[in-house]
Amino acid sequence: MKYIEKAASPRIYSRWCQAVAGTGKANWGELPAAEKRAVLAALLKEQGRLCAYTMRRIESSSAHVEHIKPQHQCRAERAEADLDYGNLVACYPRDGMRAAYRFGAQHKGEWWEEGRADFVSPLRPECEARLHFGLDGQVAAVDGGRSAETTIQVLALNHRTLVEDRKGVITEFVYGPGGVKPLSRAQASRVREEICNRVDDGSFQEYCVAIRGALEDYQAGLEKMSRRRRAARRRG
Repeated sequence: MKYIEKAASPRIYSRWCQAVAGTGKANWGELPAAEKRAVLAALLKEQGRLCAYTMRRIESSSAHVEHIKPQHQCRAERAEADLDYGNLVACYPRDGMRAAYRFGAQHKGEWWEEGRADFVSPLRPECEARLHFGLDGQVAAVDGGRSAETTIQVLALNHRTLVEDRKGVITEFVYGPGGVKPLSRAQASRVREEICNRVDDGSFQEYCVAIRGALEDYQAGLEKMSRRRRAARRRG
């Protein structure tokens, strides 16, 4: 999961929220199409075009605006709370899109744990350290944390299709196309430092945090092999 640093809401959205405040139209379901497109565009920019839950590459044609805290829960607690821009992220798939595989936002649905005690939110900086991704594309909770375990289950982050997609990206990145040009230790170290930086167009590398975690395991494997070789030379 990639940490999302929230920015100010789009001006067109803020103006609409102010205009309808205190009226029957002050709810997400009444949001006009132009304002909704502006919100999605702003979220995609914030997130570097990565799905907030899965880190899959997304565009306006493949994403929807997701309420981390579900709309009905927001409105049950406070009128107009479903309009809070700080609760909005962009996720795969787009509204009305019939996706064949249910993970991420589709699997989460209307789930909510009060206080978010059992959910690792992409809006909290520590989210990247709560989940560890391996070379096999699988994700595990760091130190067996309950909230991380729950998040993996709620978002189906180990869904077979999602794991295979992650693994494919990781494998090509670490071992090169066809697996014939693996990164050296020096290269892996440099990539780990840079992989989660934005590129020139403002986007992030797809599955960047997963690649960084996999590189940690890859480097550990290289170091282990190096120790074995040194031990073998000493014995020889």
